[in-house]
Order: sequence, then C-alpha cells, then structure tokens
Amino acid sequence: MSATGPALVVPLLVFEAANCLMAIPACEVAHLGGSDPLFTETESRAFDLGEYFSGLHSDGPWLRWARGARSARLRVKRVVDVVPVTLSSLTLMPTLLRGQRRTLAFLAAGISGDDVFLLLDPARLNSDSGLRDSSRLSDSSGLPDSSRRVSP
Repeated sequence: MSATGPALVVPLLVFEAANCLMAIPACEVAHLGGSDPLFTETESRAFDLGEYFSGLHSDGPWLRWARGARSARLRVKRVVDVVPVTLSSLTLMPTLLRGQRRTLAFLAAGISGDDVFLLLDPARLNSDSGLRDSSRLSDSSGLPDSSRRVSP
C-alpha cells in the first residue's frame, strides 16, 4: 500500500488577453488596477499582453505581477476569476512550443470547467524579443529571464 499526500492545489488568476485565456498564480498578483496605472521607477517593465502576443491593444485593467524582486505590469482584456487548480492537472507545454518566441512565456495548459487556459510566467516575457510593445517602459531592471526551467 502506497501513501500519497493530498494533491497540491494552487489558486490561479484567470484572465483574457490576445483572444486567449491565460493564468498566473494568484499569490503573484500584487495589485489589480484601473486602465491607467501610475508606474514607479522600480516598476520598469510593462506589457500590454494583447499587443505582445497578437499585435492588438488591450483596453482592460493592469495587473501588477510580483515574484521576489521581480515585477511587471500586465495589461489584460478582462479578469475572469480565481480558480483552484491542482498542479497534477496541468499539462506542460510541448518542447517544440517552449522554444518559440511567442510561446516561450507559457509553462503549461490547464482546464477550468469548460475553459482551457495557458499558464503564463511573466518573468519569461522578453522586452527585447522583437515583438511590438509600444506600452512597454524602458527596461532598466537588468533582470535576467526567469531562472525557473521546466523539465519535460
């Protein structure tokens, strides 16, 4: 008989951006603001996710994402909900997609009810990726891309 512990459940904030449902850990959302946030000098990274992924501006709220010393503003079309998701229910992004410029920022896919979402790692958003991002402020943080690696 093997003993298994309870499934690890993580609350994810699900939002719409670039005509897609995306999610980030709810504990990494430091603030949900209006459509015109006040940026501080320590928050030098800002991404309109609609423009970043599809070239179309979002007109919804800004999320302030923070993980340790890293932070960024993320503009989304709308916030859907906070949903509890078991880590074992997430499917890692295929290796082929993890190497692509537009899909590098996604770690996994998940399901909440009838909806499928992509788990976004904002630390992997690259302001120098060549993707158009006119809402981005100059990146003076000097922070490297996420040191978290996803293993197959």
